Amino acid sequence: MLSRAQQILLKRAQREAALADGEYREALETVAGCRSSKDSPLTDGHLDSLLGYFEAIHWRKVDAGDLQRSCRPDAVFRQRGHWAAKNTRQETSRDRFINLNLGQSIASLEGQLGDLGYSAKYCASIRTKVTHDRTDTHAQHLYRAALERTLKAKARRRETIENPF
Repeated sequence: MLSRAQQILLKRAQREAALADGEYREALETVAGCRSSKDSPLTDGHLDSLLGYFEAIHWRKVDAGDLQRSCRPDAVFRQRGHWAAKNTRQETSRDRFINLNLGQSIASLEGQLGDLGYSAKYCASIRTKVTHDRTDTHAQHLYRAALERTLKAKARRRETIENPF
């Protein structure tokens, strides 16, 4: 299901592409099999596809002279090909956001282990054991989970040593 901000973005794209409500709903049904942006089966991938679709409609209308290019700095379709290039079928906007946070999260966890006295070599051995030298997103999630488990175990061990009773 789309977030409220994503629903608003989709409606703004509809307005900028000058789509009537019927055309908008037809596009939703064609691309995503839904009639409303509030339908639960609508995913991030559908949003990206719809934005690319509306972008193509918008620029066709601009090229035909039926629509003027938006000059607003917050326009959804500021530049030609933005959504088509930004959101490929392999990666959605949310994927990129999660991956950015994933890298920051892993760095933070590695830093916490470093503060406990464990070296980068120790973290590298965890990474190798868990990911089997894979570098895809799923492997990174596995590595982050392993680091979290390791930190919890080290904290429990330290607490047991400091407070035996």
